[in-house]
Amino acid sequence: MKSTLAVIDRPGRSRPEADAGHGTFMSQPDITESALAEFLRRTFRAYRNLPLSPGHALLRRLFRAVIARHQRIHMRNGIRLVVDLDSVVQHTIFWMDGDMEPQLEWAVREFLPAGGTCVDCGANCGYIGLFSRRMRSARVVFVEPHPVLAATVRRNIAVNGWEAHCAVVEAAASDKEGSAQLFESPDYDGEHSLLQDWAGNRKQVRGVDVRLTTLPKIFAEQGLGRIDLLKVDTEGHDVSVLRGLGAELRPDRIRVLYTELGRNRDEGIRLLQAAGYEGYAYLPRRGKELRRLIDGYREDRPLMLFTPLAQATDAHAETLWLPKGGPEVAHMAALAKLAAS
Repeated sequence: MKSTLAVIDRPGRSRPEADAGHGTFMSQPDITESALAEFLRRTFRAYRNLPLSPGHALLRRLFRAVIARHQRIHMRNGIRLVVDLDSVVQHTIFWMDGDMEPQLEWAVREFLPAGGTCVDCGANCGYIGLFSRRMRSARVVFVEPHPVLAATVRRNIAVNGWEAHCAVVEAAASDKEGSAQLFESPDYDGEHSLLQDWAGNRKQVRGVDVRLTTLPKIFAEQGLGRIDLLKVDTEGHDVSVLRGLGAELRPDRIRVLYTELGRNRDEGIRLLQAAGYEGYAYLPRRGKELRRLIDGYREDRPLMLFTPLAQATDAHAETLWLPKGGPEVAHMAALAKLAAS
């Protein structure tokens, strides 16, 4: 999970709102919604949205020094979270108020139907799956092997009162069943991986024993029919996850698929194209350009964050896969034309 800038919220766009039930908070009376923390979050958000706003990291450090490590927050998009500020991913969500991974939030908005099914594979703290539930009333299955992060997802499902609509599978998706070691990145909890060298040379990593399974087995256990949106973000292991889908990798079973691909990228592209999908690559934008585009999207102006894979210049871009020749492809073409006009 890589943070960027902008949450996508289109109040002008007609869409169903998920139930806003807040649920009963689990018995952790020491973690409450802090008025001070909320004030500092709002102050930081207002500051970073100024035309000139240097020193973001310094300001966060100063604010962080006066609030507790664990916080319960109510985000602008309606999601409630309990976050651990010692987690890089959750720290980012806290200060940016969820303003991260615009490409995934855009895909949820554009391609996940109301009441559809989302599988968040490599869920981390569960933000994208929770976003899918909140914005599209989706049924969500979270797949997360790290025991601490899986517990975090369960906690945040409960905080929102969505237990009846969400499930957590504590396992690593792969192309086989069994067990393996998940190597932890002590610097960045968004890089825990089944690949020992995935985190690079930043620090030594150590392993946690986790269960291996395949997505078809998870689909069967959870009683899932058509998957409307499958996100695969498994830190270098994505192609093994795709291999494990076998005959399930087809557009009438999995309608839209998002994956970073990681290693063995060429094999993954061939596999998806042979299965009947058409690929698109993410076009990352940052800073003022992205903020301008997101502001327009909130006002219901068209936004295009992907380009056909054949036209991509970034060989490592994250990818979105749609049924070849399907209405989703036509929708992408229409959006691209409108966004360019």
